[in-house]
Amino acid sequence: MLHSDTGRPKLRSVEVQRVEKDGAGFFVINDPRRMAKQAIMVRQELGPFLALADGSKTVDEIIAAAKSQAQNDVQDDAVEDLFQRLDDLFLLEGANYEAEATRLLDEYRAADFRVPSLEGQAYPDDPDELLDLIESFAPDISTDQDSSGKTLKAVVTPHIDFNRGGESYAELWRRAAPDLQDVELAVVFGTDHNGPGPRLTLTHQSYATAWNILPTDTDLVTRLARVLKSDKSLDDHPFADEFNHVNEHSIELASIWLNWAIGDSAVKMLPILCGSLGDYVQEDGQLRDASPSDHPQIADAIGMLQQVALHRRTLFVAAADLSHIGPAFGDEEDTDDVIRREIEEHDEELMSAVIKGEHETFLEAVRREDDYSRVCGLAPIYMSLWAAGASEGQWMGYQQCPADADAKSIVSIAGALLY
Repeated sequence: MLHSDTGRPKLRSVEVQRVEKDGAGFFVINDPRRMAKQAIMVRQELGPFLALADGSKTVDEIIAAAKSQAQNDVQDDAVEDLFQRLDDLFLLEGANYEAEATRLLDEYRAADFRVPSLEGQAYPDDPDELLDLIESFAPDISTDQDSSGKTLKAVVTPHIDFNRGGESYAELWRRAAPDLQDVELAVVFGTDHNGPGPRLTLTHQSYATAWNILPTDTDLVTRLARVLKSDKSLDDHPFADEFNHVNEHSIELASIWLNWAIGDSAVKMLPILCGSLGDYVQEDGQLRDASPSDHPQIADAIGMLQQVALHRRTLFVAAADLSHIGPAFGDEEDTDDVIRREIEEHDEELMSAVIKGEHETFLEAVRREDDYSRVCGLAPIYMSLWAAGASEGQWMGYQQCPADADAKSIVSIAGALLY
């Protein structure tokens, strides 16, 4: 029986990819929140039933509607079994999902620190093995860079996995390391891949790495939360999406390199997940000219961080990838040399705005192209540039990384140092 208040299944926001196996078509469904511990494979002929699971119809009504739209000889019990399986894996909205999300959030908050979600999977959980991996990309942290006495205010770092982006991470953090030893506070803005926006999502938990616990500045969290809570457009703005901290990889991967670069420094951290700025790109199909800076509570929160940075040595970090192009992201065309060059030119325009510290110019460059390249780092880069007030910088470590087995899709990344 579906654990739903209405008995009308509604598929959560999930990642779906079409694959072929033994000559048959399947949809692979992944849970971005990783509540479902494994991907689920669904036969292609069940796709129309999934497409109708929007919360408006019962299972029986979904079956009737799908079969009326096309010839379909799928047995009713196969559809019923599918929705039961989805519910058991917390992939449907409803009571089962809500109960599990509440349980996991309570467990997260009660822990001594945030347990790394990718440790032992995307990178080693053994401290020595992790150090060996990091230093295989960055064997020497010395640099001949001359910042001429300028203060490093912000860093833009990738949040892609290390196997693909290790060289870009290494070039950035190797150059940044000498300028980080006096940092007292690291404000890390990370992409919230599962969060709507505009929203800044806080947590009182400290992020841990295999080497250290990076203590969160809980007093600052409390002060910022007081500002953000006055946003009456939603309940509990600063913590409404705190669950997303549990498994979100953007801040986690950046914090490892931050920890590596600062060593045993007594730096405190402020982890902030940034919800989507898609509504500032377009609304109801129309391009917008509004800006996140018009959001009063977010503007006040950024203003508070700017004031903090006047009195404490503060580094702003954007954990952000750039473009996402190809069939893996819904495009019909494979990426060829022409498309890759077009993306590189677009990314160059974006990074040109970044190294000038121009957050509104950066947003406009994304908006003008209707974010066709899906810049998933839009929000954290925008917030970091806005908060840091940097006026110059340099970018480096540009890569176009494969995003599927056949390299038909790409994710682009780059690093930047801002002064």
